[in-house]
Amino acid sequence: MKQFNALLWKVLMISILLVTVSCSGLTDKKAVTPEPLDTAEETSPIVSATGVVKPAKWSKLSLSTAGLVDEILVEEGEAVKENQVLLRLEGREELLAAELAAQTVVISATQSLDDLYANNELRKAALLSTIASSGDAARQARYHLDNYLLPMTLKGLSSIEAVEVSKERYIKAWAAYEPYMNEPFNNEKRKDLKEKMEMAQSDYNQAVRHLNYEVELNQAEAAFAKAQADYEKVKDGPDPDDLALAKALLEQANANLSAAKSALEDLEFKAPYDGVISEISIREGEWASPGIPIMAIADLAHLRVETTDLNEIDVARLKVGNHVEVTFDALPDVVVQGKVTRISPKSSEGSGVNYTVIVELNEIPEQLRWGMTAFVDIEVSD
Repeated sequence: MKQFNALLWKVLMISILLVTVSCSGLTDKKAVTPEPLDTAEETSPIVSATGVVKPAKWSKLSLSTAGLVDEILVEEGEAVKENQVLLRLEGREELLAAELAAQTVVISATQSLDDLYANNELRKAALLSTIASSGDAARQARYHLDNYLLPMTLKGLSSIEAVEVSKERYIKAWAAYEPYMNEPFNNEKRKDLKEKMEMAQSDYNQAVRHLNYEVELNQAEAAFAKAQADYEKVKDGPDPDDLALAKALLEQANANLSAAKSALEDLEFKAPYDGVISEISIREGEWASPGIPIMAIADLAHLRVETTDLNEIDVARLKVGNHVEVTFDALPDVVVQGKVTRISPKSSEGSGVNYTVIVELNEIPEQLRWGMTAFVDIEVSD
């Protein structure tokens, strides 16, 4: 027992000695001053954000006219081409008939206009003939008028007045002669009254002839003047008035035809561009109203990524053209390269201050779909 206690004491003394030596060594050792840390925060060359896959172009489609849906010619998920008919409304037969009628009117109006040009030479020839014949008639009437002057007893009167006055004189002279007309030829009274009656008749006949020649002259001169005026209108082309009317009728006919075609086209609902029908929200037999979306189309051949949580600090470091590496939650083994093509000038609606950045993809993976979640790492060039 005494030997154990002695051994324990020796061990304790050795331990105390070692601790003492160790402490003295620490106090003699020179203290090391740590190097100052760089307080400037290092900026990461990568900006990361979450995004969503969207088509570059997509639209909700609605009709411009109301109607009952006759047939739907596409299905959801079907690829379509620009101007491909997607849907038709009822009423096609009636509008086809209206279009045909309008086309008939256009053909008729076009023919009338063409006839004006085609027949213009014939009309010019006819007018030249009228000018010649009416000119001859006017010259003859003038000659006769100059050679059948009014009697001296009617001088100073117009042709019409001369006829009226000479007629009255003739009637009076006949009335005076009539009681003696059956008297012997050698009866002086009968001879005198007969002579006066015949002179009055001659004056009346000459006044009538003079009036007729004057009427013939007026008619011939009027025909000559009209033919000349008409020729002036058509000598360089169809009559401007006739041409204006024909053109107006053709223009109206074309407007009616355009309206009929437009009404017919309104019955056919067409794709505005190449794409895929992503939604159909109407059925055959239902009534479609203008402005109410009935289909959706998207250009799924050109998908891109739009960020959803890019904050104001990170967006300030970006610029158009930055290189981007994109991964997808649904496609873990796929990595696609791209670039920033647009940075929104205004923050997005919602919680927080976030900005939408558009990333164009260098390639579109086969399994990529509209609405998939994407993760983007944007290289920042400071």
